[in-house]
Amino acid sequence: MAKIDFTLAEDIHKHLKEHVLKHYKRYYYFAYSLVKNQDGAKNVVSNAVYFSLYNARKLQDLPPAHIWFLQFVIKDGMRTMIRNIYPRDFTKNSQLYAFMETLEPSAVNAFKLLYFEGLSEEEVGDVLNMSQKEVSKKLAYVCGELKIDSSMDEESEAKLKELVDIYESAELPEDLEEAVHSAIRREEENFASFMEKYEKNKVRKPLGILILAAGLFLITIFLGRNNPVFAESVLSLPIFNKLFAPFF
Repeated sequence: MAKIDFTLAEDIHKHLKEHVLKHYKRYYYFAYSLVKNQDGAKNVVSNAVYFSLYNARKLQDLPPAHIWFLQFVIKDGMRTMIRNIYPRDFTKNSQLYAFMETLEPSAVNAFKLLYFEGLSEEEVGDVLNMSQKEVSKKLAYVCGELKIDSSMDEESEAKLKELVDIYESAELPEDLEEAVHSAIRREEENFASFMEKYEKNKVRKPLGILILAAGLFLITIFLGRNNPVFAESVLSLPIFNKLFAPFF
């Protein structure tokens, strides 16, 4: 782990921990929409919680929590989806939602972030690491395919409501909360282990340098006593003359 400000890291950790305990269900919905499998989505959320908290220890400022967590959910969720690790559940109760799932994934993610999670287009770009132009292009593509007008006429609103209802209908695993708490504990235990090693190294490092310096000092004396040429070279340096002269 990179050098960090431990006081700042603890403050950031506390804030993000409170956030994820309050909003983890929302992250599950997004994770499930990617992998379409209960166990897979739970695992994605667990990984996202762990790595988002772990990587936040290195930050120099508090990140926008919702954007920060969504980045990790999408990263792990997309990787899980591409690897096809879990069997996917089929969307049977909405042809519109099922059709949306066949569209280009990054564009669908942009659409879900804007319309399901309530992010602004700028925030969508931050989550997906896209320019404003890219985000607008992908949103226009999905809306065009789904025949949802940006003016949100009555038909478009009905379609969007149908999509949101399906998105939020994903059944939460009974042990989801425990999985989140477990990920938090695992990260905190690993960080505590890192801190323990860090404190030990604070003592060991100066001691190691001192031992190394003493060893070099004794080796120099040994060589100087047994090699006149070496002794002369050492004593020719003003900084070492006073230090080693009494021993040669």
